[in-house]
Amino acid sequence: MHPLLKKAVEEKFGELNELQIRAFEEVSAGKSVLIVAPTGSGKTEAAVLPVFNAILEEKLDPISALYIAPLKALNRDLLDRLLWWGEKLGINVEVRHGDTSAYRKAQQVKKPPHMLIITPETLGVILTMKSLRKALKNVKFVVVDEIVELVDNKRGVQLSLALERLAEFADFQRIGLSATVGNEEEIKAWLKADTVVKPPIEKRYRVRVLFPQPDEKDNDLARKLNVSLDVATRLRVLWEIIEKHERALIFTNTRQFAEILAHRLKAWGKPVEVHHGSLSREARISAERALKEGKVKALVCTSSMELGIDIGDVDVVVQYMSPRQVNRLIQRIGRAKHRAGEVSEGYIIATNIEDYLESLVIAQRALEGKLEAVKPYENALDVLGHFVVGLLIEQGKLPKEVPFEIAKRAYPYRKLKWEEYCEVLNMLSKARLIGYDEESGIIYLRRGAYQYYYENLSTIPDEISYRVFDVKSGKIIGRLDESFVMDLEEGMEFIMHGRSWILLGIDEESKLLKVRDSKSLESAVPSWEGEMIPVPFEVAQDVGRLKRELLFDFSSAKELISKVDFEDGELELTFSTLKKQEPLGTDRDIGIESLPNALIIHADFGNKVNETIGRFLLAFLAAKYGKVFSMRAQAHAIVVKSPFQLNPSEVKSYLLQDAKALPFVLSRAMRDSHTYRWRMLNVAKRIGALRREAKIRKVERLFEGTVVEKETLNELFHDKLDVEKAEEVLKAIKDGKIRIKAALRKEPSPLGVLNLSVGGEFLVGGELERDEILMLFKERLLNTEVFLVCTNCGWKSTTKVSRLKNRLDYLQCPKCSSKMIAVAHPIDAELFVSALKKLKRGKKLEKEEESAYRRLIKASDLIKAYGFDAVLALASYGVGADTAARLLSQYKGDALLVALLEAEKRYIRTRRFWVDRKEKADG
Repeated sequence: MHPLLKKAVEEKFGELNELQIRAFEEVSAGKSVLIVAPTGSGKTEAAVLPVFNAILEEKLDPISALYIAPLKALNRDLLDRLLWWGEKLGINVEVRHGDTSAYRKAQQVKKPPHMLIITPETLGVILTMKSLRKALKNVKFVVVDEIVELVDNKRGVQLSLALERLAEFADFQRIGLSATVGNEEEIKAWLKADTVVKPPIEKRYRVRVLFPQPDEKDNDLARKLNVSLDVATRLRVLWEIIEKHERALIFTNTRQFAEILAHRLKAWGKPVEVHHGSLSREARISAERALKEGKVKALVCTSSMELGIDIGDVDVVVQYMSPRQVNRLIQRIGRAKHRAGEVSEGYIIATNIEDYLESLVIAQRALEGKLEAVKPYENALDVLGHFVVGLLIEQGKLPKEVPFEIAKRAYPYRKLKWEEYCEVLNMLSKARLIGYDEESGIIYLRRGAYQYYYENLSTIPDEISYRVFDVKSGKIIGRLDESFVMDLEEGMEFIMHGRSWILLGIDEESKLLKVRDSKSLESAVPSWEGEMIPVPFEVAQDVGRLKRELLFDFSSAKELISKVDFEDGELELTFSTLKKQEPLGTDRDIGIESLPNALIIHADFGNKVNETIGRFLLAFLAAKYGKVFSMRAQAHAIVVKSPFQLNPSEVKSYLLQDAKALPFVLSRAMRDSHTYRWRMLNVAKRIGALRREAKIRKVERLFEGTVVEKETLNELFHDKLDVEKAEEVLKAIKDGKIRIKAALRKEPSPLGVLNLSVGGEFLVGGELERDEILMLFKERLLNTEVFLVCTNCGWKSTTKVSRLKNRLDYLQCPKCSSKMIAVAHPIDAELFVSALKKLKRGKKLEKEEESAYRRLIKASDLIKAYGFDAVLALASYGVGADTAARLLSQYKGDALLVALLEAEKRYIRTRRFWVDRKEKADG
């Protein structure tokens, strides 16, 4: 070790720990290394000290090392730590990312640093800079921090290709830093490392799982904060833990809930701040400083605090609700007492029975060291297109096969086929980004390639946010991401800040949504639901096993969670509920619970497998009954909302279908979803088929059968579904290894009630009872204003639906006395009158006039046949004469109202009603 480094180590640590010594030896021996260790084990120094030593010993020229970190916030913290080492050793360390000033960047070109800290996206920029090429040829080390944050997504794929581009002209060792992970050998292969370095002593954790039950003393707090007694109890228990410690982190699973929880604690007068990725850099730094300086006792945070941001010593971590994954729990609890040899202490506060069982299982798996594997993203064809253009910017013209050969060296593209590569080249050629000379076999750049490349440096979609303006109060109430707004139309409803809003208009120019308060509870929940961390298959299966063992032998079942601290009384309470549950899902059972307007499949397979099976099931139901259903997959259940009570035997028959059909059925089914359209839009932009500013609503039609469609499905299958495990489950059902129990019920079971509720603590109130929803819906229909049109003479008038209830028997046209009266949309009424006049003059009708004429004739027939039920159907939003005829022939009374409500919701999700009709009317 160089004397300067030895002196600095003595000043900083006294001596290196065993992890740092081992890493120093391996890196100094010329090996590429993956360092796998928990938070607080000195990973950063383990990676950089041998690099600094080599710079000093070998007098390496700058840029000698690149330090790649996934987060800007991490760079800021890293810079503070690495600058210390740089100053002590006389080594220049600098940071470069999107926020670095133009002056600083220019200085880095004139006088490059020995170590440059960058993001993955910055590497894509500097590789194309001729002014930095000479300095980059000197790179001898590349450190990739928090590698597991990159491996399973397109940022990581892009980085793996960028490293291969760098390897074309620089000879360097790779050093990866990773939190403990279940598939370290695969991560090692992804990095192309020679060996794995781990600490010799396992990190120790203590986890206590709580399921607090209400106490009378919590009534005052519930009233004070205007929350339920259950929530008040959890807040009290949470703060009792915080009070016993000096400095705490409170983790939640989403940004929205972090805000809600912090707001509740502040309203109670507790010293806390909130910290998450959507806050400004200044707000995050301020929150970190407040905790470090003791101005607040706790930060309420999300995964933004999992990574190594320096906030001083934290002595306890509280996870509010299940952490959903073992890796998350280890990362989070590891922030408490994170020094080597210390025991990290953490609590989980569960909010319901399944949340509690899941928390127990995750804590046990964490203490047993059963970590999840991180699945690498493979064959991203849009990222491949960007790579080809980047390579051409660097090198000018290239033989066609060269980018293919370089890409194949990267782990994510080891299975890339020549045909797929050619499809990508073809798309780039059609987008006029590259050209191909068939005679010489050379590919070259075309005009527009530079703009495309620099606009698409980030694989993360640019989210334009829209301000939400409440016309009643005249205030901006918040913002929504473009990915959610893209599917909104006038008349649609959505939930924000725990309240329901109806959209009155979209001002695209000023990015403004005009809304007013709505009383409906059947609203869409914005895209932040997608933030929810998916529960893995293995965790969900262990929850199923715990349920089964608890019912079989309560005492021996406790052995399954023996390493976890928990209260016997809280587990017994859970056991007493499980005894009442019928049907029950376990690791060996699926429970199908059919209700009048919903189907709940109790299935302990985790989010991705349940999403896969749910979409598979939905495809069969939609093929038979039409698109009258909606499905929501949760970790332990699949919930299908239905306008009628489904036969469990029929649902069982779909689950017994051949699993081999799964990929084909899912590919077809996914094409109808908003998620598919949004992802396709971003894939098309990343591959250059669309400009960044393009907004195309029917994008799925534009790219059918292309490489864009293939990559969109690849992305969805990787991020949202688990086809492989779902195939295993369906096969196990067919082989009788997983039993299906079914029940027809009028009211939901205890776990059924739990799985039917949408949003949990995110909404102000719970779900309304079915009867109450129907009553509100009927009330709205009765107050709806409709057009009455005489289909004989064209007389028209407006009236409220309620006024027609007792008038239908003697309702006739005041002009010609005809009883053929139709209820119509105002535009249809105008078109009908126009059509009638033309017909009387013997003129030919326009297509729209003919359609409106047919609709109103049919509507008047329906009123004659079905009476007031037909008026209600025709007054429903988006329900035309054809849909009304089908529903009226099948349902009566409340069943008809349920069917109409579902038809409305379906119409809202799938049609641009007001815009299309207005355009037609204006045209």
